[in-house]
Amino acid sequence: MNPDSFDLLYKDAEKALLNRHLTEALSCIQGILADTAAAEQHNELDAIRQDYGMMLHFMQQGASDPEREKIYKALIQRTFTLLEDAAHEHKIRQNNSLFAECYKKSHVADGNTLENIVARIILLTDKLKDDQTLTHPEVKQTSLEEDYQKIYEQLITVFNWIWTEKSMNTGDAGILKDFISNLDIRWQPLVVSAIMLGLFETFDPQKFRIILYFCSSDSAEVRARALIATVWTYIKYEERMKLYPDLCEGLILLAQDSRILDELEILQRQCLLSLETKEAEKKLQNEIFPDLMKNKGYQRHKMGLDELEDELGKALRGEPNLEWEKGNKHLADNMKKIIEMGKEGIDINLGTFSALKGYAFFRHTANWFMPFDKNHPDINRIFANQTSSPLEMLIGTGNFCDSDKYSLCMMLSQIMPTQRDLMMSQFSAQLEGNEDTIKDIATENLSIPNIYRNYMQNLYRFFKLYPQRSQFTDPFKADLLFTSYPILKRIISTPVYLTGMTDFLIKRKCYKDAISYIEEVLQTETATAELLQKMAFCYQRTENPSKAIFYYQQADLLNPDNAWILKQMYLCYSAMDKYEQALNCLEKLGETTANDARLLSETGLCLMQLNRFEEAAKRFYQLEYNGEKVIPSWRAIAWCNFKMNRYEQAEKYYRKLLDHEKATWEDFLNAGHTAWCAGNIREAIGLYRQYIRKYRPEHNESYLQPFDNDRDELIGHGIDELDICLMRDCLISENE
Repeated sequence: MNPDSFDLLYKDAEKALLNRHLTEALSCIQGILADTAAAEQHNELDAIRQDYGMMLHFMQQGASDPEREKIYKALIQRTFTLLEDAAHEHKIRQNNSLFAECYKKSHVADGNTLENIVARIILLTDKLKDDQTLTHPEVKQTSLEEDYQKIYEQLITVFNWIWTEKSMNTGDAGILKDFISNLDIRWQPLVVSAIMLGLFETFDPQKFRIILYFCSSDSAEVRARALIATVWTYIKYEERMKLYPDLCEGLILLAQDSRILDELEILQRQCLLSLETKEAEKKLQNEIFPDLMKNKGYQRHKMGLDELEDELGKALRGEPNLEWEKGNKHLADNMKKIIEMGKEGIDINLGTFSALKGYAFFRHTANWFMPFDKNHPDINRIFANQTSSPLEMLIGTGNFCDSDKYSLCMMLSQIMPTQRDLMMSQFSAQLEGNEDTIKDIATENLSIPNIYRNYMQNLYRFFKLYPQRSQFTDPFKADLLFTSYPILKRIISTPVYLTGMTDFLIKRKCYKDAISYIEEVLQTETATAELLQKMAFCYQRTENPSKAIFYYQQADLLNPDNAWILKQMYLCYSAMDKYEQALNCLEKLGETTANDARLLSETGLCLMQLNRFEEAAKRFYQLEYNGEKVIPSWRAIAWCNFKMNRYEQAEKYYRKLLDHEKATWEDFLNAGHTAWCAGNIREAIGLYRQYIRKYRPEHNESYLQPFDNDRDELIGHGIDELDICLMRDCLISENE
């Protein structure tokens, strides 16, 4: 069966099972099994059909069975398992499939049961412990290198075995659970990641129970990987999980651990931040990095010119150029942006390390999930010399995920030892005197948020950069907002969690998502003025001013005449063209902030929208008198006088405005209208010509379009309609 036909039948079977249409599902599975000789699967299909047939027979006979629902659910589970087994069989038969290749290497080889692989790893780790006690340096080094080589080979084997195993029996599940618990803490996270990858291939209740168990691990890194695997598996199989109440209950019980609830918030934040990676990378590559590279201050520092501190040099350089200061400030601002992005949890290293994922090391799927270990056979040689100490500090203080650490080490391993030693010595010199800072950074990198961030970045690299990524389900394409899923929503629905996430989402400008979180809070908590303000603000930013007004009004009842609320309500009313209400908000603001320039300006503009030009003009005259917003004030005064047919006064202000460098084409157009209405036709034509000269270079549409748009305005001021046509043709003839 070709892949397309298989996918179609699989999806139809899955849909039928989720809709509890068992007969249709069995028919699809029969089609899937048509080209396989797997007797076990055919027998199970016949057995399910027989059991279901008996159930249908009893129903037709009118028999009442209190266990009927339980039996039916068990049949659905069995059918799902059969479907997954058939899918697994199909995968391992695919030529050029990474899954099939890894399955054959880990399962088909002689003696490669899980029990045997685990036994080999245990023997090797015991030998490693013994060899670490050796006293002869050369013998010890050689033995340890051989031990690590064999251990890592077996770790890749067990990773592939777990990932490609279709479904575990209880015996293998017990072996795996004990194995992880007793494995060296360095490698436990790798095995947990293998379970996650396996669950993405096939839903397996046994594997899910194991990762649930390790969500309570004392190891923060194991716990993080297990929790991510748990949440993402639930998101992927939300509907199917309903068939397993014990698994759903196990997920709910996790929240009894306060650590889990705290880490779910960290995980939610990191999931949402991961979705910004592509946009952040684009910003870094297209804006910030190019700006840094062309910055004069940066170049000056890069060339070492700042180190020329001798007296002669000082004399020759003279006083600093102010432009340098601007450049240095710009450099500092850009560097600050990068640092802040990293602190927020945004991935700033993807672009740097994406090109370094072509090493042979990354051909093994397992190595993308491998916790960093300087003893890894592929990199241990660069730690075996005098440069190891500064290199360890670089890796420890750098904000790198595990796969990036391996990339960095492999890049360094390609450099000539003498050059590498020089680089490390220079780095070491830079670190001198900063030991406390280095220690603080290293400690911070071990914090829970950083553990989640680094692993999430590791996952992002795998699902976005792995050459064979198309063969895997990309979890980053799913809806990663936890409130979208009933059980997760139930777990996280605490005021502390929801409020914290609301603030995070607003800061990230994810206003729609923030609304859903606030709604959850409002269902259980008494509304506060601050919470209502946040809800209103989110609706305002999602261009729903009417909803925003509703919540601002409620916030205003709890916190009357709050200046910020009044300002936002003014903006919302203005957006809805409700200028009477907008003006009312401004007048309330004016009771406490009289003569404020912004308030006077906004009030004037609002009055203009209400055609109250006399009152509007008074506000702008006040601004002019105060020497604030002078140019906009002249423009508004001129227009108000024009609207009130006070052409002489309007002309006075247009003359002042047109003499200024900030005069716009609109100013020349409106001045032309004023002159024409005042009876100064020649002056009007001259002003219209200037408007056209300013307008044409910047616009593609007809240069007369703005003039045509003001036709009704001119007619309202007494200009004859025929005169408008003649003026238009006059302007055309002069500009052809």
